[in-house]
Amino acid sequence: MHASTAEALPQPAIRLQSDALRLLLLTLFVLSGFSALIYQSIWTHYLGLMLGHAAYAQTLVLIMFMGGMALGSWWVSRHTLQIRRLVGCYAAVEAAIGLLGLIFHPLFNAVANWNLEQALPALGSPGLAATWQWASAAALIAPQTVLLGATFPLIAAGVLRAFPGAGTSAQLGGLYFTNGIGAALGALTATFLLLPAVGMQGALQVAAVMNLLLAATTAWTSGALHEGNRPLPGAANASEPASAPSAELPRLRRALLWATFGSSAASFGYEIGWVRLLNQALGTTLHGFELMLASFIAGLALGGLWVQRRGPRIGDPVRYAGYVQVAMGVAALLSVPVLAGSYSWAGWLVGSLTPSDGGYTLYSLATAFTAMVVMLPAAFFAGMTLPLFTAALLREGGSERAVGQVYAANTLGAIAGVALAVHLLVPQIGVVLSLLVAATVDVLIGLVLLRRFGPPEWTFGSGLAALGSLGVLAVVMVAGLPNPLHQAAGVFRSGFNPAALGELVFFKDGSTATISVRAHGDSLNIATNGKPDAGVNPFDKVPSPDEITMLMLGSLPLAAHPAPRRVALIGWGSGLSTHTVLGSRRPEQVDTIEIEPAMIEGARSFHPRNVRAYKDPRSHVRLEDARKFLSVQGEAYDVIVSEPSNPWVSGVSSLFTQEFYRLVRRQLSTDGVLVQWIHTYEMSDALLAQMLAALIQQFPNSEVYQANAGDLVVLAHKGRRHGLNAHPWEEPELASELQRVGLGSRNDLEARRLGGPTLLRTFVRQFNAPIHSDFWPTVALQAPAERFKRKTALTMGRAALGGAPLLRVLDCREPLEEAEPVLQVSGADSVGIAYRQARLARRALLARERDAQLPELNPSLATDIDALLAQRSGLVRFNARQAQAQLNTLALATFGQLDRPGLQELWSEAFWGRGAEWQPDRATQTLLRLFGTVSRSDWAAAHAAAQSLVSGPNSGLQASARDLVLTLGLLSLAAQGDLSEASAWHDRHHQHYIRPEWRALADFTLTWARHEPRCQPAK
Repeated sequence: MHASTAEALPQPAIRLQSDALRLLLLTLFVLSGFSALIYQSIWTHYLGLMLGHAAYAQTLVLIMFMGGMALGSWWVSRHTLQIRRLVGCYAAVEAAIGLLGLIFHPLFNAVANWNLEQALPALGSPGLAATWQWASAAALIAPQTVLLGATFPLIAAGVLRAFPGAGTSAQLGGLYFTNGIGAALGALTATFLLLPAVGMQGALQVAAVMNLLLAATTAWTSGALHEGNRPLPGAANASEPASAPSAELPRLRRALLWATFGSSAASFGYEIGWVRLLNQALGTTLHGFELMLASFIAGLALGGLWVQRRGPRIGDPVRYAGYVQVAMGVAALLSVPVLAGSYSWAGWLVGSLTPSDGGYTLYSLATAFTAMVVMLPAAFFAGMTLPLFTAALLREGGSERAVGQVYAANTLGAIAGVALAVHLLVPQIGVVLSLLVAATVDVLIGLVLLRRFGPPEWTFGSGLAALGSLGVLAVVMVAGLPNPLHQAAGVFRSGFNPAALGELVFFKDGSTATISVRAHGDSLNIATNGKPDAGVNPFDKVPSPDEITMLMLGSLPLAAHPAPRRVALIGWGSGLSTHTVLGSRRPEQVDTIEIEPAMIEGARSFHPRNVRAYKDPRSHVRLEDARKFLSVQGEAYDVIVSEPSNPWVSGVSSLFTQEFYRLVRRQLSTDGVLVQWIHTYEMSDALLAQMLAALIQQFPNSEVYQANAGDLVVLAHKGRRHGLNAHPWEEPELASELQRVGLGSRNDLEARRLGGPTLLRTFVRQFNAPIHSDFWPTVALQAPAERFKRKTALTMGRAALGGAPLLRVLDCREPLEEAEPVLQVSGADSVGIAYRQARLARRALLARERDAQLPELNPSLATDIDALLAQRSGLVRFNARQAQAQLNTLALATFGQLDRPGLQELWSEAFWGRGAEWQPDRATQTLLRLFGTVSRSDWAAAHAAAQSLVSGPNSGLQASARDLVLTLGLLSLAAQGDLSEASAWHDRHHQHYIRPEWRALADFTLTWARHEPRCQPAK
């Protein structure tokens, strides 16, 4: 404190004020770490949008972050002794960070849009375009990263200068602890609170305002410390001259800076290995990654706290750090058998928890606990190293510059560690062995420090450290490594069942993900980090559901575009979609964009099913992030097929945003088409609606097809819609492959068409879905929980194919005529089966000819038809409850799949009228009349029948038919254009539905009636 102030206050008051100011600075540094991790988390999202998520892109983004921070800390280390007001300078840096944070989002948008519209097209060459993108991205974050790198050395040197009597080790440990705890909380807050509440721009603004408040408070603190009145260290008027450097300092500085560099590289190698292995056990999600990151940072912070508490009692910080390095390496070695056991633990957890909000909360807590068990011990020791190394240099007479030098070496080591792990070690020796190498590096650093700065001979402690580390490594190598089959099992989805693991055919750790292929009998499945991407059966076996989807993705654009000369596919998977496109001679160039090279290698296991993808000279594999690749392309594509991984996988949801679809539209030719795969399993209707809202905002002329029970295919037209052609069936080999999966002609594609723009608009409106945006990543945030809760988006498929003739009325969607064949494949082909069973049911009732296939396709429908025929012929007594349930089943099986003549004949009064043997009660007669009027589109009579059936508790309507009757009543009013009565019916009966899915269909029907014009059936 200033001398005049000190003279005016008694010593206890001086100490009290000094302690309060020091505590205030530490508290402010918690908030500084908090805001810094918000920036780092959000900037990663921003730069991923511009530069992609390929392995080299992730590494270069880290180089930008850590390189800027290293530059900032290096600059401070060079000028610390010339800065009189260190805390005041820190306040100015925080203010600059905050101001830049406020303008980052609009600046990013301006640069990104200018790049896409002006710079990249003008550059022409993809190589020059990519270089320009990297340069512009680096320019965007360089000022803030340099400033962030300056914060720790400034505040650390300022605290050490302001409070010289508090102990160097204790002060440094306290600073590392407070900054680390703030950083861990910032990482969690950014993902779990800020992104869902205010989006990416809002999160940056929160951090920026925090920086500005920090700057103001710290500037006041600088004044309270009277920094301007303090002499610089080493000045002639300094009250406490700087201690003279020892003769050992140069050698010690070199050794400790190299040790810092190596230890940081090893620590980041651990982090990559841990995250990769935990992703295989717990799932590759944004939530999971942030929990793992927070666990790692918390461990670092606790290590700093240990040094803060024990620092004054550490006599030789160098030897102490040597033992800490060895302990860190041993802890990392022991994390490997813990990880090996995490697969059975995670599988048990998935099978034990209820698929609910509470269950997901418990699963997230278990994820955090697992990450802490794995990471925290080694991270704890890692958090001790920097304050110990810095304290050792200061004790030997090193100046305040040592803080910045150690911090710079640490950030440079992080860059080297990530680059070596991602691009050399993991692809060459795998994730597990890379982790073991990193652990060994830490042990060796510790042993070198013990030998170089300790007694010349081996001591008991150093010998025990060496032999103990070697023994732990041997035990882990022999008995503690993970089982690759467990790593490939995807236990985070299906639980852990050793009997269902199958046989491992291929396993490789790639730069960005681990790719595996497992065999289950004759079937092969390829997976990314345990998450299945495609399943293929032998050609002479029943096709898998995935095969129907992949062949539809490849054939639909061939039928929808008259001249698909240039085709791009996003995602390699099994290679079957690319193989299908190349089955036609019309494409001249087919580019498949895949981010992970190991996927291409693993998919060779499916030969010869995908042989054209590898052998056809028109096929080109582009190893790149899809967004990055498309953004630098000059020539347009006629077709882009987007078949990425599931949106809940971290980084994938950015391929389902309005900004991505704008980029796709820009890269399509005038009449180009986008074919978008999207699943309905493990997702709610509301979340699906957000992604479809983004798509139709850029492609309003879109239509949707159902490939199988869990997959949708959207055909989005940039220009006018062309009718489907027969081009895919011109090639005999391709025609044979398509016929095998139930796609024998255009009829089979038409049968799978759910609807067009009106259907998609209505679905989006029903759920009031916001447009999914890059800057508000709701899908990445919400989809993991919905996957855990096993949600399914069923409304759109049920509206078209669920039995009630909603789209027949609202969209004039007529099924194919009976003379038009629809192929049906047993097992996975839900659409073909629906057509086939409807036609067989009609024949069984009217002609009394029950095909033997009907019980195979739908046993309950076959049983109900037999029972109806028995009652109608008088073989058994009439039973209203059973009859209405059976008629309801028959109606659901036929309303959406029989052509109009067949439907009218089936539900005619001539067939169902009362006879000597058939004496239905009044309610059942009314139900039959309702079904008959619906088949004839006599909507006034249909409404009267429905009204009669729901008029009161004594109407005789059985519960089994209630949902369908209520829906048909609403539909009849919508068909007549009576919106007010339709709304009143909906409000009156909304709570009377028994099953919630029918309530959703009622909401869908009313939404359509309110916003879309009535369709006019062709005469």
